[in-house]
Amino acid sequence: MRTDKNLAFELRKQGKTYRQIQKELGIARSTLCDWFRNEEWSRHWVQKNTKRNIQISTDRIKLLNEGRKKWLLAWYAEIDKKTNIEFEMYKKDPLFTSGLMLYAGEGDKSDTVSIKFVNCDFSLHKIFKYFMINYLEKDSTKFKFSMLLYPDLDQESCYLKWSSELNINRENFYKTQVIQGRHKTKRLQFGVGTIILVGTKYKRRLSRWIELYKNEVSLNAGIF
Repeated sequence: MRTDKNLAFELRKQGKTYRQIQKELGIARSTLCDWFRNEEWSRHWVQKNTKRNIQISTDRIKLLNEGRKKWLLAWYAEIDKKTNIEFEMYKKDPLFTSGLMLYAGEGDKSDTVSIKFVNCDFSLHKIFKYFMINYLEKDSTKFKFSMLLYPDLDQESCYLKWSSELNINRENFYKTQVIQGRHKTKRLQFGVGTIILVGTKYKRRLSRWIELYKNEVSLNAGIF
């Protein structure tokens, strides 16, 4: 028997893994597998090392998750602190309050990672777009857009209309959704548009502003 094989067997009986033996003796993993394949005591170490590695991985994931949770809480706290200050600065600005009320009425409430404002009115979309540019994200190339159309509407004409009205490039349009309208005559000429800004920080700030505004109005009006 080779000297290194004897050493490999000794190390394996001590509970060393294939990787540890390979690193220490420079023996290929395939060779170690051949040597230990029929050894019952080696299979015992396989099971034991597997359980140990699973536990190590579980503990590591737990620590990573705890670390990420702490980081997220600190990040959210920083966003909220900044958002509270911004609200006091902007709350008397008509564009700011208009944007908040538009989203409170027509915006998506369930998505926590993106802002989605849905409407068929170009003017309302323009107001909300300028609200986002002024208070959330100055780079309008980050804005996405989606159309919801009826089967009998021409997609290209609708695209050209929405694009020109809101000044959003074609590459920023998501795939168009086509639905069957319930009413045969009362159809929206250019369908329904959704302007989208993806980002948890944007949605958290907007949602926080709306809550602060509702609380302030309720307090001043003596509603609550």
